[in-house]
Amino acid sequence: MKTRIFIFLISLPALLFSQGSSRGGVSLKLPTTPFVASTGESFIADPAALHSTGLNPANLALQESYCVMFSHTEWFQDTRTELLSLAAPLKVGAIAFSIANTSVDGIEIREVPGPALGTFNSQSASFQIAYGLEISQSIHFGIAPKYLYEKIYVDEATGYGIDAGILYKPSLDGLVLGCSLTGIGSLGAFRSTQTDLPSQVRVGGTYAFAVKEFSSRTALAFSSELGTPHRHFCLGGEASYNNTVALRFGYSTGYDVRGFSMGIGILYSIAVVDYAYIPFSRQVGNAHIISIGIIF
Repeated sequence: MKTRIFIFLISLPALLFSQGSSRGGVSLKLPTTPFVASTGESFIADPAALHSTGLNPANLALQESYCVMFSHTEWFQDTRTELLSLAAPLKVGAIAFSIANTSVDGIEIREVPGPALGTFNSQSASFQIAYGLEISQSIHFGIAPKYLYEKIYVDEATGYGIDAGILYKPSLDGLVLGCSLTGIGSLGAFRSTQTDLPSQVRVGGTYAFAVKEFSSRTALAFSSELGTPHRHFCLGGEASYNNTVALRFGYSTGYDVRGFSMGIGILYSIAVVDYAYIPFSRQVGNAHIISIGIIF
């Protein structure tokens, strides 16, 4: 079983390169939780973490508690994203449901140079079910099919996608390795052209250790956008005190206007509040992401 899963995940990227070069569903590339954004999308291996399921659905496999999370993102140029996620443990594995919506307001309508004829909004929504399973003490597997809807002006398109991933725990205490494929699928034609989703393959590892009340985790990852020349190296870290306050940082290469990110997390009783800040260069603006979670 272990050998078959590894062969599947390693060989599938080669098959995906045969997809067309047209890309849709660009909003799927945006980080939607403060943890992912503040750590530079580096925690491909983040066991029992609902907030990292978008990077690797196998992170859900060890979810042992009920959890609900809502996050709001303020990007630049009037771009906003809302995400609602719910997770629950099962007798075998764990399951999560999520609904995300990205909107861009105030897009001007122009046919000729001069004053705008009006404005319209762009909408991109996704509905996803994720399932994680502990195959053995060292291997966890996850899969997450999704339904997609996009509307630009009066044109609409729907489609389907799927994410898959795996976690591996070697004998070294504190080390977890991960691999995932996200955004496999396509959108129907808006008018005449069908578009592929922004598929990505990610590999990475996380190392964690603790000293009394202090704990620290460091993650390193590599991601490749299939069918494009875009490659990203990602580094992130989290330092927490008494599992109450956590400071986070991240850095990602391969982007034109962003690299560093940072954030903070606060746990009080059953409530978790996270915040991330992403500065952009070239006077583009800054991004802010905040989430509130309840753990039952």
